[in-house]
Amino acid sequence: MSDPKILFIADPLSDDALSILNGEDCVQLENQPGLPEEEKLKLANKAHGIIVRSQTTITKEFLEVCDHLQIIVRAGVGVDNIDVEAATRKGVVVQNIPEGNTRSAAEHAVAMMMSLARNVPQAHKSLQEGKWDRKTYVGTELQGKTLGIVGLGKIGRHVLNMATGLGMKIMGFDPFISPQLAQEMGLSLAESVADLAAEVDFLSIHVPKSPETANLIDAELLSKAKKGLRLVNCARGGIVDEKALFDALEDGTVAGAALDVFEKEPPEFTDLILHPKVVCTPHLGASTKEAQQNVAIAACEQMLAFFKEGKLVSPINSLNLEPAIVEEIRPYHDLAYRLGVLHSQVSEGNPVRVRVEFFGDLFDNQLRPYLTSVVLSGFMKDRSSQEVNTINAHHLATEMGVVVEETAEGKSKYFHQMIRVHVESAKSSRSFGGTIRGQKGLRLVSLDDYHFDAVLEGSLLLIQNKDQPGMIGVVGGILSANEVNISYMSLGRDQSGGTAVALLNLDEPVSDKALEDLRSTDGILWAQQTHLPV
Repeated sequence: MSDPKILFIADPLSDDALSILNGEDCVQLENQPGLPEEEKLKLANKAHGIIVRSQTTITKEFLEVCDHLQIIVRAGVGVDNIDVEAATRKGVVVQNIPEGNTRSAAEHAVAMMMSLARNVPQAHKSLQEGKWDRKTYVGTELQGKTLGIVGLGKIGRHVLNMATGLGMKIMGFDPFISPQLAQEMGLSLAESVADLAAEVDFLSIHVPKSPETANLIDAELLSKAKKGLRLVNCARGGIVDEKALFDALEDGTVAGAALDVFEKEPPEFTDLILHPKVVCTPHLGASTKEAQQNVAIAACEQMLAFFKEGKLVSPINSLNLEPAIVEEIRPYHDLAYRLGVLHSQVSEGNPVRVRVEFFGDLFDNQLRPYLTSVVLSGFMKDRSSQEVNTINAHHLATEMGVVVEETAEGKSKYFHQMIRVHVESAKSSRSFGGTIRGQKGLRLVSLDDYHFDAVLEGSLLLIQNKDQPGMIGVVGGILSANEVNISYMSLGRDQSGGTAVALLNLDEPVSDKALEDLRSTDGILWAQQTHLPV
């Protein structure tokens, strides 16, 4: 049995969740939430997996000390406390629990909207102060009002269903929702968030924080909003420009705001949270016993699935293939990887383009991106100063300025299933094609326009020569003189009297002297040695 994987629990999890991990031989549990940063980094350096909630922030600098880390699981919906790009570059899988607290978050948004409509917190505080003030806190009914939902993901759809039950009319904005689906959901779509704000009585935000959504609700949008708009943000801080919202509350454009999240937490802009038209809570959207329990249990289950089965459940930065599928296509995984390695060893100059072409009916929309990443991991492994895997290979290639393309070419003239990889550099352009014979026979079947059948493993010698009598003997003589034994040979040519290629599987690598002897022989145009996994 392999050594257990070290799992660092960086933030508190429930006992029920931790009990899932106890007694598992594949995991060495380090349940140490709340450590000082220096101690946290020491433990992270040893860890193969880390579970975090919202307290721990995984930065680029944090990841730089993680020499063994394979996976981070966020026990929650968002991953804004994880530098996903840095994790991807490091080759670390990032997962979250996309549905663990969606119901709780949606219920909180609706509760905030109702509290805002009926002035519940303000009236409660007034009554505690000994006042009986009914006139000041006259509210507004939700029935018949129009709710605008920005972001129609899982949480947004829960809010939609609840608000519909309250008798509200629903409009929405989400660039990924088709008009047909919107119609099935029972709402009309606005063309922009600004158009939505101009039409609705309540506006509820349910999008992640990103460069595109930062200050999405700004002064310009609020100036065009329907007068008397009430705003609800239980998504992420920074989506609403807090100063612009304050000004809109002051001038009466916005009648009220319900806020669970803030640009800085705890909030620094206290004028906003003290405003009499604001209802606020300290980021409680997912803070129910059920939600906390659900996400903690799911996070532990995800870790076990990864360490025991290699299974990814809800990856943010990686392709999600079931382990059984990965095992089923293992021969094509190995083929794709070796084609990438082969290109890495023969390419001249800096690569500018990698195109992976798939022939046959096996390679569907799910497998092609995965196998393209496998090709890139083989191609990039000796071109990067860090470890390369299927998670970060595409990212590292892009960083190097390599354009990656992937195509489905239909049926091949010659093979039922085939992968062909074409690499262009400033100095050369070359393609290799491979297929599987039988269950595991990895075969190299094309080099540019030449066709042949070579074993794709071990020490491989590639030679291009003039197609003239005696060349096989010349090559054999040079290798014999250098005490190199040929185990397998495959030949191909473009036309009689043109040029030919020979691919030779060798029992051992050839020496530099043997390579130089080949390259300096009349009639031999090109010779390259490669080393592939066995």
